[in-house]
Amino acid sequence: MSKTDSSQKQLSLEEAGEMVTSLKSYIESYIFGQDNLVRETICTFLSGGHILLTGAPGLAKTTLVRVFSQGLGLDFGRVQFTPDLLPSDIIGSEILNMDLETGKRLFEFMPGPVFVNLLLADEINRASPRTQSAMLEAMQERQVTIGGKVHTLPKPFMVFATQNPFESEGTFPLPEAQLDRFLLHSLVEYPNEESELKILEEHARNHLIGETGLKEEENFKLDPEKILPLINRSKSLNIHKDLLQLINSLIRSSRPEDPLCPPGLKPLIWYGAGPRAGISLISASRSLALLEQNEQVRWRHIKLMAKPVLRHRIRLASQSIEQETNEDSIIEKLLEIVEEKNTSICEGHS
Repeated sequence: MSKTDSSQKQLSLEEAGEMVTSLKSYIESYIFGQDNLVRETICTFLSGGHILLTGAPGLAKTTLVRVFSQGLGLDFGRVQFTPDLLPSDIIGSEILNMDLETGKRLFEFMPGPVFVNLLLADEINRASPRTQSAMLEAMQERQVTIGGKVHTLPKPFMVFATQNPFESEGTFPLPEAQLDRFLLHSLVEYPNEESELKILEEHARNHLIGETGLKEEENFKLDPEKILPLINRSKSLNIHKDLLQLINSLIRSSRPEDPLCPPGLKPLIWYGAGPRAGISLISASRSLALLEQNEQVRWRHIKLMAKPVLRHRIRLASQSIEQETNEDSIIEKLLEIVEEKNTSICEGHS
């Protein structure tokens, strides 16, 4: 992306809202039956974060990233994570070259596939913990350090990481530190009957995106000069201090050692969400408000983003398995309790 003064200009709410609405419509013209996934992906991008996608194969996770990058006009890269993948295969390495004119040998940095705007980390849990940790600096600091030298990644930079929930052989669970780097954890569900029929019809007409590719004449692209201002616009939306208090209460109630945690849930939770969860929930709620062209964050935005923000930041105890309790049900109960205790605030900011 070129560096111009336009990156400093703030977009109006209407202009920003129209941009994200057009982007959402464009993506949904190729991706069928994944409304939550599309919404959460856009909110992650507007928040400047990363998203973890968990779902069975063939649910359009890779196609989503391709269409998303096309709609934004940004560079797209893909890394297929495997057990033998090395950190240098992702971030790059220094190689020894010889200057033909001087005869001197010099180390030259060869950037890896991480140096793109949108990176698909496919089946990220198949890589070893050492290789997974190579992503930490890139995801948090937007840079990589090799040989003592810092190399800055392009702006914006977003990671789409996928994992298959039904496979365990040859996989390595993501470390908690890396899980916390993902703004949202989106569960990719099977499409409903109507959407799946539409997929079959598109295939029968030879129009399915995964089989034909994007048609140049139908390409939709946002103005590249407005992408960074669009991300900055979401950060400027207002959120009332009362809602900040509710977010704080929600996050703290997920920790079994905290007095706000309901007694009935304490035995079911091993550990709860950290401070980054509250920060992420604010960012995601602001992005959702922008998608709805709303200048003010509402309680409904917070409720809708609570599960994808918290489900990967809460670890359940073994007792929860016996009671057939999962992370989403815990979050639902915490939301209900916060709402019951603060009915007037929630209704006033609905």
